[in-house]
Amino acid sequence: MNYTHGKARLPLSLAIFLAWMAITILGGTLLSGGQKQSLIEGISKGPLWNVVAAFLFLVVMIIAAGWRDLKFGAPDPMSSLRIMWFPALYIIAFFGMAGLLGLPSLNLLLLILLSTAFVGLSEETMFRGVLFQALRTRVKLWPAMIWTSALFGSVHTLNVLTTGDIVGALLQAFTAMLSGFAFMAILVRTGSIWPAIIYHALWDFGTFAITASSGAAGTASPVAVNEWSFLLPFALVLPNFLYGIYLLRNVRNSTRLSTDEPEILPAGSPR
Repeated sequence: MNYTHGKARLPLSLAIFLAWMAITILGGTLLSGGQKQSLIEGISKGPLWNVVAAFLFLVVMIIAAGWRDLKFGAPDPMSSLRIMWFPALYIIAFFGMAGLLGLPSLNLLLLILLSTAFVGLSEETMFRGVLFQALRTRVKLWPAMIWTSALFGSVHTLNVLTTGDIVGALLQAFTAMLSGFAFMAILVRTGSIWPAIIYHALWDFGTFAITASSGAAGTASPVAVNEWSFLLPFALVLPNFLYGIYLLRNVRNSTRLSTDEPEILPAGSPR
């Protein structure tokens, strides 16, 4: 059976997604012993073996299915540099904030780095790799990007199973959807999944480093959730989302099953 461009690709990809989600979420619940904990608390106890296992599962499935179109080729360095300047500003700002607050211990910092590296690998391979390319066999480019980003955001609601914080999980789901669209735009414009993986991993590393910093930990205290509590995460990721829109401003709603050569129109031309 043709698993590359045939009708079986999307159902197979969805089945792989469900299995990947079970490994990631249920594995995380088992590692925590069923206890509710924040994401940074889980990382501080050791590597996220459930995320590692989920990524390795994807590698096996991709090889078995024979998919060679998931954009794991190297991007053009100069083109990528022109696109990644804005994400670099985010990463510099995150690291600077973590440094000002007081970096966590080296051991915890290394655990965060290892865990977020595998999170970036696993989530980008699943969503911007397996699912996105499967959707491209059925729908045009823009619907595939939107559905992939929406699904990426929605799965973050399942973090409530680990953290017990439904409001936080819903907020994370919404901000993840916005950031996911930026990761999608980077993939389409660079033709490679690696810049999105690196940006995703560094984004998580920077935000977790801030959360775990001594200054943030020392000032943390229970606060009432109000409308301003929701505005800060939204304001943080909104420029990321708008930059993704900017990157895709002249990309056609192509029917081609490819992101190797995005169709770019002159400014002002109809899509």
